[in-house]
Amino acid sequence: MGKSNAYSWSQILLILIMAIFFSRVIFLTVIMGDHFGDLAQGNMIGKQKLDPIRGVISDKNGKPLAMNIDYLGRTIRFYPGGETVAAIVGYLGKPTESDLEDCAFCNPEMPVGKAGIEKSFQNDLVGQSGEAIVQETADGKSKTEIKRTESVPGKNIQTNIDIELQKTAFMAIKNKLQEVGKSGVVIVARVSGEVLALASVPSFDPNLFIQNGKRSEFGGDFKDVDSLLNDSAAKPLFNRAISGNFAPGSVYKLVPAIGALEEGKISRATEIMDTGEIKIGEYRFGNWYLDKYGQTEGLVNVVKAITRSNDIFFYKTGEALGADSLISWTKRFGLGEKTGIDLPGESEGFVPTPYWREKTLGERWFLGNTYHLAIGQGDLMTTPLQINRMTAEAVSGLSCNPVLVGGGVCTDQKFNPKNIATVLEGMKGACSPGGTGFPLFEYAGKIFCKTGTAQKGGKESLSNAWISVVVPKGADVRSWVVMTVLIEEGGEGSAVAGPVAKEIVPYILDKM
Repeated sequence: MGKSNAYSWSQILLILIMAIFFSRVIFLTVIMGDHFGDLAQGNMIGKQKLDPIRGVISDKNGKPLAMNIDYLGRTIRFYPGGETVAAIVGYLGKPTESDLEDCAFCNPEMPVGKAGIEKSFQNDLVGQSGEAIVQETADGKSKTEIKRTESVPGKNIQTNIDIELQKTAFMAIKNKLQEVGKSGVVIVARVSGEVLALASVPSFDPNLFIQNGKRSEFGGDFKDVDSLLNDSAAKPLFNRAISGNFAPGSVYKLVPAIGALEEGKISRATEIMDTGEIKIGEYRFGNWYLDKYGQTEGLVNVVKAITRSNDIFFYKTGEALGADSLISWTKRFGLGEKTGIDLPGESEGFVPTPYWREKTLGERWFLGNTYHLAIGQGDLMTTPLQINRMTAEAVSGLSCNPVLVGGGVCTDQKFNPKNIATVLEGMKGACSPGGTGFPLFEYAGKIFCKTGTAQKGGKESLSNAWISVVVPKGADVRSWVVMTVLIEEGGEGSAVAGPVAKEIVPYILDKM
């Protein structure tokens, strides 16, 4: 009996052990089978992201402005021109949510364009990531690539920039700023819109934003990112060529000249007596020549008025046009609106109107406001790029949108060719003995120009120095080259901006 009971208990124990064993097997294989299968698969199969090669940015001759190089065993972005090209190419940085929304093929680990062409052509430059599926042994000692989808390189972007002209322009203005001025801009473009050089100083080396990157020989004044980000006075990241707003002064006088000629308010033969000053009540509107030298210039026609930048003539021309017409012509020349250049961050500038003045300032528009506008002063604000395009339009009758990549689109303004010729005659005189552009007299007969000195707050020491120079290149006016130079708070246009232009003109004449 005892033996039978012992046998029964042994059977029960065996059954329990087997039940536990099979339950565990069922749990592991049936219930948890998929889970462990996934774990096993995860340990064996891995995915590797293959980053695309970012497209190269080059100048018109194929010389790289932004490229990819092998540096210390890594592929990095490199900008050979350093600070000389920063206003054009921009720089790379860590993407924000907004950046990722705007870029279909970007990812959080991928640097993206934060300014310049790197930003405006982001979707072309970035390419598409690839993927490699790799099988790895349990001990991790062996890997086998199962499948590979190659990355797609970014598109290369060839610009209209001439890098040698760009460096010449940049260094000319940087050197001048060591003598005088707060900031400076040089823009060189064809009448047809192709931008050949665009420099904004102070600048920075875009290579600073590449982690453990290589510095350019044009490294500039800032040694690290923190120093350039914290310089609130120099604002090196601010592209003054397209975003800065400045009173244009006398370079603007081409607008009322063309407008009044086109409307028949004046002709080439119209003469106005230079009285040295005009007084309206307690307000005085003087001519620069009287204020500086105590002299007047007698009878002045539009050619002489442009050559000598005579304020009295343009006060009266603005009065003849009237405020509404003068404002209309100002806008027709593209001031007060973006040019549409293929760079981010462009400013519209500002064109004052009687409505704005009354609505914003609670003041009426008086004749004195028309006088100020007629000589490019008062509340008128423009970007250097707008002045460059305005000048091109005045000498050609073509309004072309500026572009760094590809060709510009032009609209014929249908100006009377005789009126354009009259303006060109005055601009030729400005760069000849007797004109205001004295630093350029050695090129008399070869170029056209218009100088400008725009006062800020009525203080001569704070004047913005301007000059626009037109260099004919062949019979087709579309190929002519227009250069605009601005030295912020530099002083007199001819004396300060003129020498900068003088350093650049030989390249345009002889090497283009």
